[in-house]
Amino acid sequence: MVLLQSGETPLKSGSAVVQTQAGPRPGIFTVTNMALVLETTGAPPPPGDGWGPPTAGTTNEYRIGLWRVRQAQAVQGPGGAILQINLMKRVLMIQTDDLPAWVAVVGEAQAHAPAPPPEVAERRALKKGGVAPPRRCSYCTQLSPPGSIKCVSCGASF
Repeated sequence: MVLLQSGETPLKSGSAVVQTQAGPRPGIFTVTNMALVLETTGAPPPPGDGWGPPTAGTTNEYRIGLWRVRQAQAVQGPGGAILQINLMKRVLMIQTDDLPAWVAVVGEAQAHAPAPPPEVAERRALKKGGVAPPRRCSYCTQLSPPGSIKCVSCGASF
């Protein structure tokens, strides 16, 4: 059972096998309106495959924010048709049933995905030689200078 965040709803879920550099990882694959979620039934996916650390409070749930998804498509793999999800710098290969439905769900979710986290906008601005934007506090909504680790208004951590 996926631990949903505030405002998050599951769009499609089913059994899947994620192909990783370290071998197949069976589990339950879920697409929500915010993330791709893998609940493994065995070993976790390797850290370099794009999956984040386990979700807080679980030991087997791994997430990838939809803002990182670039494209989903059905392709022919070595063992048959697979779902290929292109991320910013990685490619996920997932064996699952009903590939056209999965491609459609991932594409639709990605098209309506929430914006990247503020720190991503900061990094992009800095890479382009620009100035990082101010940070907006999610608690009190006030702005703090770029690079702040705490809100200057209320003291909440970023």
